[in-house]
Amino acid sequence: MKKITLSISAKSFDITLDDEFVNFFEGELSRFFKNKNSLEIKDILAAFIQECHDRFESEKTMNELLDKIAKLETKLF
Repeated sequence: MKKITLSISAKSFDITLDDEFVNFFEGELSRFFKNKNSLEIKDILAAFIQECHDRFESEKTMNELLDKIAKLETKLF
């Protein structure tokens, strides 16, 4: 377990993360917040919206691929 401190709107928050997850989490923090030392609520909201949009696009693509696979299966069998 590793403790990380996040500063959001001038308040510090300590979170403890699993050793397996901590590197991924730190990478995501860097990706979304460009290594900022202190975050504002608007930064977090923007990151959340971006992540929701990314998931939406991924699920849309996945469903399109699943439909194509289903159509191929019906042609083959």
